[in-house]
Amino acid sequence: MRLVFVLSAALVLSPPVALAQRGAKNPAALIKDGERLYQAGKYAEAADVLKKAHEAQPNPRLIFNIAVSLENAGELKEALSWYQQYVGNTEGTDPALLKRSARSIDKLRLLLDKENQAQASADAERQKLQEEAEAARRRADEEQLATKRAEEENERQRQAEFARAMKSYQRQKIAAFAIGGVAVVGVGAGVLFGMQASDEREKFDAARTEGTKQSFADSTKSKALLADIGFGVGLAGAITAIILYPKDGPPVEGEVRLTLAPRGTGAGLEVSF
Repeated sequence: MRLVFVLSAALVLSPPVALAQRGAKNPAALIKDGERLYQAGKYAEAADVLKKAHEAQPNPRLIFNIAVSLENAGELKEALSWYQQYVGNTEGTDPALLKRSARSIDKLRLLLDKENQAQASADAERQKLQEEAEAARRRADEEQLATKRAEEENERQRQAEFARAMKSYQRQKIAAFAIGGVAVVGVGAGVLFGMQASDEREKFDAARTEGTKQSFADSTKSKALLADIGFGVGLAGAITAIILYPKDGPPVEGEVRLTLAPRGTGAGLEVSF
């Protein structure tokens, strides 16, 4: 859309004194600058210069030209406002320019409505994305919290399992030492009764009467039986202690080992993490 620079004679021939009193630049010069800028495609700059010309010497056609410049500059809301100012003037308007202004007003309103709708749609989409992002963030936080709790629970279970394995190891070790002690006592008793049986045997050999020999023979048998029992207990205890004593040392986290239960029979699988 081209500018309309057919201005009234009153504007072009305005007394320089009046303009000087207002402290404004010659409107004609400003109009020429505005036209030059407009032709160069600098629509926003042209609008600014024409606004100054309008301030120096108001004229309805300058209002129209400002609106056209702003429309081409993409400043639709401000252009609409200037078109409406032109249409609202009661003096100095041109019927043809009024029609052009009315058409421009309708067009700009339609464009602005579309822009508003597009902006509203963009805002709604942005709000939706923000809500989805927030929901995703909350889910991530919840999952992170759940993972942390699961890790804490796993750690608690690992510690409990490790403590149980350590306790089992200690029980096995104590049981092995206790049974080993019984084995030592059994062997000691076997040695003691064996020596006594040997003494009784010597007495049996030295005896001269039948009754005395029978007495020493019975005592020798009793002592020998007790010695055999002591050695048997000692041997069984030693074997049991060897079997029960942990071969791999104390449990280590993450270790899986097969152990013999200190109580009852059978074997157990101990796992520590």
